[in-house]
Amino acid sequence: MRDLNHPKVKPLTRQIASQLGLEAMFADFVFSADRPDCFRYWCEDPGLGWTCFVPEEVERAYPLWSTNADQTLVLVSGGKLSYGKGYHDTPEVEMVSQTSQGLLADLLNSIWESEASEDEIQEAAAFCGFRFLNEYLAFSDSPVSAGENWERSWRQFIAGIDAKCV
Repeated sequence: MRDLNHPKVKPLTRQIASQLGLEAMFADFVFSADRPDCFRYWCEDPGLGWTCFVPEEVERAYPLWSTNADQTLVLVSGGKLSYGKGYHDTPEVEMVSQTSQGLLADLLNSIWESEASEDEIQEAAAFCGFRFLNEYLAFSDSPVSAGENWERSWRQFIAGIDAKCV
């Protein structure tokens, strides 16, 4: 599938991860071949997916994992990193986070919404090095008020994590 990727999408290696300054525990998670079961289907081999479009302002994109043929990417632009999702059938990239911790929050939320147990989420957070589990669980347990936009609240939650990590 690699030949279907946009030309700016290149395979991530440990050397590139180190050059980009990815946290060691996050890189270990990305390159792990043996993840807990709750990651199954959410973090497949990046070569099982592809990204058909990368925005002009992004210089390079490195797939971290794939989900249903779509790739989760680290995006490099002007020496800065961000994280997003590239799609195999949609000409856009969804920006998720400015930090790996925000990206992990998004991943754990997908796992949680797929009916994972709290024990599985705790195991997943420990395995991938997610440092904001208590905050995430408090957020996910809080009810959405009438008229409140959950998506906007979620983006604010991710932005809060990003702010703590820069």
